[in-house]
Amino acid sequence: MDTVALVKTLSAVPHLCGVVVHPGKPRSAAAVAALRRAVRQRGWPEPVVLETTADSDGAAQVGELLGQRVDRLVAVGGDGTVREVAAALSRSGAVADHVALGVVPTGTANLWARTVGLHAADLDAASELALDGDPVDSDLAWVTLTGADGTTRTHDVLVVTGTGMDAEAFAATPEAHKHRWGWAAYFAALGRRIVGEPITVTTHLDDRPSGREPVRTVLVGNCRVLPLGLPLMPSASMTDGRLDLLLVAPGSLLGWFGVLGGMLSRRRGGWTGLRTHRASHVVLDLDRESAVHVDGDPVGSAVRLEVGVTPAAVLVRCPPSAARPQVGGEDVRELLADPGRDLATLARALQHGRRWSSDHGHEQLVRDSFLALSGTDLTRFKSLLNAGSDHRDLEHLVFGVVDDEGTRQDILDHIAAQAALVDVPDLHVLSDIDDTLRCALHDDRYPRGTVYPGVIALYRALDAGRSGDPLRPGDLTFVTARPMDPAGLIEQHTRRGLRDLGLPPHAVLSGTFNGLRSHDSMASAKIVNFERFRLLMPETHVVFIGDSGQGDIEVGRRMLRSDPDAVRLVLIHDVVGLPADRRESLRSEGIILVDTPVGGAVEAYAAGLLSDAGLAAVVDATQRDLHALTWDTPEQERTTRQLVERDLAAARASSSGLQA
Repeated sequence: MDTVALVKTLSAVPHLCGVVVHPGKPRSAAAVAALRRAVRQRGWPEPVVLETTADSDGAAQVGELLGQRVDRLVAVGGDGTVREVAAALSRSGAVADHVALGVVPTGTANLWARTVGLHAADLDAASELALDGDPVDSDLAWVTLTGADGTTRTHDVLVVTGTGMDAEAFAATPEAHKHRWGWAAYFAALGRRIVGEPITVTTHLDDRPSGREPVRTVLVGNCRVLPLGLPLMPSASMTDGRLDLLLVAPGSLLGWFGVLGGMLSRRRGGWTGLRTHRASHVVLDLDRESAVHVDGDPVGSAVRLEVGVTPAAVLVRCPPSAARPQVGGEDVRELLADPGRDLATLARALQHGRRWSSDHGHEQLVRDSFLALSGTDLTRFKSLLNAGSDHRDLEHLVFGVVDDEGTRQDILDHIAAQAALVDVPDLHVLSDIDDTLRCALHDDRYPRGTVYPGVIALYRALDAGRSGDPLRPGDLTFVTARPMDPAGLIEQHTRRGLRDLGLPPHAVLSGTFNGLRSHDSMASAKIVNFERFRLLMPETHVVFIGDSGQGDIEVGRRMLRSDPDAVRLVLIHDVVGLPADRRESLRSEGIILVDTPVGGAVEAYAAGLLSDAGLAAVVDATQRDLHALTWDTPEQERTTRQLVERDLAAARASSSGLQA
């Protein structure tokens, strides 16, 4: 069969199309009609159309459509609808590798569509692309906001998030004005804010030193253009795993002419009042609480924004000009041949080669990638693999993708040889989840589901270490007996439960189905994970945090027995109330039982693993989190507060800084 005939044959195969539509957009009904016409012309079944509601903005609809086995998914609406649908698809497990998202834009600004080259004017043409456009790996971003009261919340980001006068303008633009005047309503609100006080922003970009300056607006994301085609961040891309940061700081009223000139000429810096940077991780600390928007939608206010990117999070259908070649073996070979290779790009190439399989050629490529790196480059490369958003991490690559024992041993031998050259080992936290991070099974001292007061701050403080350096990369891994299924769906579910808690970057090591039979088998599953971790990261020291309800005491005992030089501290959250003599006996083995996270911080501080600032941060977070709890009973509150207050007092007594 010739190529033309083959294409015609494939296009004739019936596909089931699912549509998630925002019914409140004026052009949505016409867009759905255009999609129905396009589907009928192809001879496919009628599309399944689900509308968003005030209480369900797209994620639930995606789950329902995927449950009906649609293989064409289309979002009809503005950037907010596309964001919710894309984020839900990206977190749907293995199906995200096969189902691409099409978009028919019907919103006010449609920034995502503009960035990838989709035009909303011709709904029929947009429908054609939504069904048969080129599938392209697209990034998604996320932002964690910290309010003035210390509470955190995380939002998905499709194109851009920001704070300052633009966020204030979005918040001040009524929905009715958007429908009536379109993007002009936003620009009118923005114009009324030309005169105003700047906010002072301290910016942290990856591992680079921070900068502090007054600005009117800060934007972070992948959005290349504004309405009217004005270039916002000309170098921004949704396929490079990086974020663009734009600072707008005109300096005076006349300085706005420089901003406009810089926007039109695509110039940045100097007289323009515009400055751009690129990074994969951005933290913005503000001198006062300011309004924040995500993709043009107001999301409240914050004093701190932490923005990250998930590379190749979702497949989207784009015009041919927006398509990029799939990352594959040749891309990795080119990176390995380049002495100035970018380690983050290499890590993404190995993680997101969607067309690879676990064959010999792929295994050799993985082996060559590890053997090409040495010293701190190798350590950083492994950390980048573990900083991904799904199960395709360092452990998956070495123990999942690589099947050949000899090839795997080559990798592990090289890792061990390079680890021997490290003078100052880094500290890595291995932690259980249930009854360690949050109240889940055996602990009746807190309402079920509670994230323990101060525990997130404890992880962050241990990550920073004795130096208290906040710019070090995250070194946190959750070790769980929950099984890893072939598609990674269970681990993805675990990750979804962790993603909105404000944790540092982290990995998850899963167990097997056999590991769920008993507490002993759970402990054995975690020990297997620990042994694998030590093979992969032998240059690190370890703190293990678990609980007394599911075999973690035995896990800590076996860890100390197998690698006593590496295990610096074993902290066990006592959720079953072990007697004092039993706790003392365990302490003599090196297993420290504590009743609260702040009690664990006191022990870590005494062991030289926490700085004064880190201990103070845990104390502050514990007090704040405790105040925010809603208790089941007054007795529960009274009993638990006594334990926490006792450990807070011990923390204050441990540090001269806290005593002051």
